[in-house]
Amino acid sequence: MANIDRYGAGPHAVADIVRAQRITRDSFRRLDAMEQITDPDGKSYFVIPRTAGGDAARQAVLLTYILNAGTGYGRPGTRTDFPATPYTGAEVHRITQRQRANRWSYAAVRGICNTGGTVATTPNGLLMVLGGNRVHGSFSHRGGTMWGDLFLVNTRGISDPARRVREIIESGRLGQGGPDLACLLHHEEIHAQQWAALGPMRMPARYLAEEARSRVLGGVNNFEEEAGLRDGGYR
Repeated sequence: MANIDRYGAGPHAVADIVRAQRITRDSFRRLDAMEQITDPDGKSYFVIPRTAGGDAARQAVLLTYILNAGTGYGRPGTRTDFPATPYTGAEVHRITQRQRANRWSYAAVRGICNTGGTVATTPNGLLMVLGGNRVHGSFSHRGGTMWGDLFLVNTRGISDPARRVREIIESGRLGQGGPDLACLLHHEEIHAQQWAALGPMRMPARYLAEEARSRVLGGVNNFEEEAGLRDGGYR
């Protein structure tokens, strides 16, 4: 739990999280069996094993957020669209509620892992996914696309998803000259909130309608603006 000291997490916040989530030292042992990858700021990401199901992935995602004591968004030297969100029990509760609303998306984890893809937890309480076949790739556009709580990175031209996941995390960027990873994941987490609010049927329809409107009439897709244009690499 060195991150708690490193990032100055308040003792009351930590106590609230431990109590509400019933966290013990043993709680983090489930992460011990996973490959850990560290970003340039010392934040930990964990690769989901191929044998893990959706529930295990969801638990690992939440533990990754708690372990990191925050997301790294808004650190000194970065320009962001929003102020940093404090590490609090209320924020952990919000993430668990979002996970519950997007629980349908975790059902895809085992299938992705067993067909050549790689899935990693992130400090933002999301899963970052690099698919292993063309079907997975068809669900991702631009730099990547959110589906519930899964951030599907565009895999065009990628032959080794596991290696690419490591490169992204260790560089702290989606690609050369791409957006800062902490900023991008903050952007994508807001999209996950949008999925939670609208559900798996209305969100795609509403997003595509908004995309069509912005292209025909000009202007910005409101879903992207709400998630932060600079953070998402649109500016």
